[in-house]
Amino acid sequence: MLVRRMGGHITLLFTIDKQHRLPRSQGSTGAGFSIAHGVEIKGSLTLPPSPNNHLLAGSQPDPKPIMGPNGAINITVRDRQGSLLEDHELYLDYIEACRDASLLPNEGVVELDINIECPTSQGFGMSAAGLMALGEVIHQLTGKGSRVQYLKIAHRIERKFGSGLGDVLGASVGGVERREHPGAPGWPGKASSFQATADVLLVWDGNVALHTSDYINHPGWEASITAAGEEGMLELNQGPWTRGRWGELLKQAHRFSKTSGMLEEPVRAILHERVASCLADEGAEEKLDVHLCMLGNSVAVLPQSLEESVQHDTLLKIAHQLEKFGYGTLVTNIAPITQENLAL
Repeated sequence: MLVRRMGGHITLLFTIDKQHRLPRSQGSTGAGFSIAHGVEIKGSLTLPPSPNNHLLAGSQPDPKPIMGPNGAINITVRDRQGSLLEDHELYLDYIEACRDASLLPNEGVVELDINIECPTSQGFGMSAAGLMALGEVIHQLTGKGSRVQYLKIAHRIERKFGSGLGDVLGASVGGVERREHPGAPGWPGKASSFQATADVLLVWDGNVALHTSDYINHPGWEASITAAGEEGMLELNQGPWTRGRWGELLKQAHRFSKTSGMLEEPVRAILHERVASCLADEGAEEKLDVHLCMLGNSVAVLPQSLEESVQHDTLLKIAHQLEKFGYGTLVTNIAPITQENLAL
């Protein structure tokens, strides 16, 4: 089976732009970063025997008869604990969208084994990562289309499910990204990124899952988020996007979390306060910052400076202390930039 993986994406501040009729033009401006942990997919495609059909690269023969006009889709999805998840609709819709676009044959059996490495509905971009990884699997199996076509479909499916606004666009460039124009990758969406090497500690409250759609579809939240995001992006859009802007990004992220009202919500405030307190107990408050991940009940512990790295063991020690409160933790790192591989 062919194996592909895609890291997640974390937004630190953003706006909401979903007034356009076409999903490809909906999305958000904002800023954030991609992470190494995400979704891994093992996939194969078996076509029915005929003079014109051959097994595609990475596919395996299936002795069972192929049923149905569009073939079978067999999906297994596991969370980070290895437990089976029953909801496959996101991936099924993506496959059908690829078939509608003639990027995937209607006949044949699609086999997928999907492993999600971060918790869902916590602001880590797992739906975007899964769709993008699936796109790479289909692209490699069929050799049809271009990478940007699969990214555009991923963005459209994200909008359909209300699970993200700018995760696909941000993750498409990797690194530390700035989304300058909302929409799907390639066009009309526009994003730039810079390379950063840094470990990141993710912390979340597994007892509370906050779905993105609950906020972006709420008129009050939409207004406060967009106003706060626009204020922050006015500053971040000034000048070239380079690693020297890291400090400004953290500053605007702090401002956004307060002026948007996100940090006023009790569940987020408690988590943020406890993590900050733990940093102080470990004597790390002068090197590390705590930032809300949008839009989960989670935070990312980030270095205040990209030039002064924090010991990996320090983050593990902080994680161990936070786990005593019942929080989930994961030490990951900022993923490399990928924009040079994006064929528009």
